[in-house]
Amino acid sequence: MQSNIEYLVERWEDQRTVKNLMGKYVNCLLLNRQGEIFDAFFSSREDVCLTFNDGSYIGAEAVKRYYDAVVERNRLSAKLLQDRLPEKLGGRSEDEIYGIGPFQVKPLTAPVVEVAEDGQTAKGLWFCLGCSAEVTSRGPEANWTWGYFAGDFVYEDDWKIWHLQYLNDVDSLCGQSWGREITPYPELPEFAALKDFAYPPYTLAENVRALYSVDRPLTAAPRIPEPYDTFANTFSYGKAVD
Repeated sequence: MQSNIEYLVERWEDQRTVKNLMGKYVNCLLLNRQGEIFDAFFSSREDVCLTFNDGSYIGAEAVKRYYDAVVERNRLSAKLLQDRLPEKLGGRSEDEIYGIGPFQVKPLTAPVVEVAEDGQTAKGLWFCLGCSAEVTSRGPEANWTWGYFAGDFVYEDDWKIWHLQYLNDVDSLCGQSWGREITPYPELPEFAALKDFAYPPYTLAENVRALYSVDRPLTAAPRIPEPYDTFANTFSYGKAVD
């Protein structure tokens, strides 16, 4: 029979593993290893979900398609930079230049992690004061990105991501006010190919969370995880198609 101490240690280890899982996730973003994320970190369940401010990818195929598109965009960005900077990048292979340009820093803080009493699922909420650099049709741009990661996790062979939300309050060009409308930089012909690039359409397009502006109504943080016994008796960070 399991002692109370053993039970508490197991729950502590589960919390640590969930935190480490999300740490590995954001490190993959930093290192432009998005092509590894789905197979390494997501659950095998068909109702996995990835949600952003303006919509959700629902189902394994849709979520994987999104990460594959990030890889495709990274390759295109690197090739355009290689063409723009032949003295520095010319002669290098596609694999050698992959990852040049995009740069996402998503440090996680203020974690709240709850593991279900039955040990089968967990929930987590983190705040992120981040920044990103992207290559766009206007050339390289840097943005402030402040917001929340919120997720449901499920134990399979190990802890895996089941539903994940990344909801920004701020996503604004550096050097401009993040509380007012952004003034885009001019288009650059050498990066025109990125203007036509589009991520796969959301499975469910909706306004999940509006970005901060001076006239945005008071907007609460995503719901904070609460102690629970089994997933049937708690809320979900996931989305479903009606």
